[in-house]
Amino acid sequence: MAGRLYVARDAHVTVVSRGRVRMGGAERVDRPWAALVEWVSAGTAEPRRARASVIDAAFVVVPPVVAGSITAAYAPVEAAYAVGGGLLLATSTLVQPLRRRLRSRGLSVAGSEKYTLTSERAAFHRAVALADRISETWPALGSLVDVPEAEQMLADALWETAGLLSRRQTLIGVLAELSRPEFTASDDLNAQLRATKEALSDLDIDLARREAGLRRADEAGRDFIREQDMRQAIRSAEAELSATTTLPDAGTRLAEQTRSVLAAYQELIN
Repeated sequence: MAGRLYVARDAHVTVVSRGRVRMGGAERVDRPWAALVEWVSAGTAEPRRARASVIDAAFVVVPPVVAGSITAAYAPVEAAYAVGGGLLLATSTLVQPLRRRLRSRGLSVAGSEKYTLTSERAAFHRAVALADRISETWPALGSLVDVPEAEQMLADALWETAGLLSRRQTLIGVLAELSRPEFTASDDLNAQLRATKEALSDLDIDLARREAGLRRADEAGRDFIREQDMRQAIRSAEAELSATTTLPDAGTRLAEQTRSVLAAYQELIN
């Protein structure tokens, strides 16, 4: 399908792309509309963090200890300390870049059109949840909705939202950098602070407007379905009432017959 949106996320980052995304060890999210393809990293975050901590510790500590022990067997202790200390410094410096490199190997993104969300990922996931709710109304709306076109519009809306959230994420970082306590106040600094805050405010207004639009689309579909359900219930009630006929009353007939027999008997004995 042209114009698909691809999402890959784990416990720390969400990547939104117009190109195909693959994430090693991830599971595809099952959803009723095809224009959004989402992959979620399998497993929980805590075990992964625990394993990463153990691996990091082993990478930092084991090589210096081994190298120092080997050096001590053939050289003075001072040389062993120097080798071990130097290697410890090197492994401590390299552990974070290596972890990022290994993590990125599990994620494959086709093309360059993508947004990487960290602090703003929860807001994007709310938008995805809204899009899913909207798609749930389409079967009941039938021919009133052109599903392929509606799917494309939803994918476009999520892509635009991801772009705005990525921009917001960047501006929050800029604002934090400008707000460092060691910076001396100046007219230029204050001007940039004001401009950044205004840009963030404009972004928040735009994001709120877009979220409200998605909510209105969801509510409109559900309101229509409720209206149709109510009308169907009214028609069913009318049909049931019009079909109701007077049923024979055997009890009443028995009472009348009994009274007639007793009356005749009374006449005979009198």
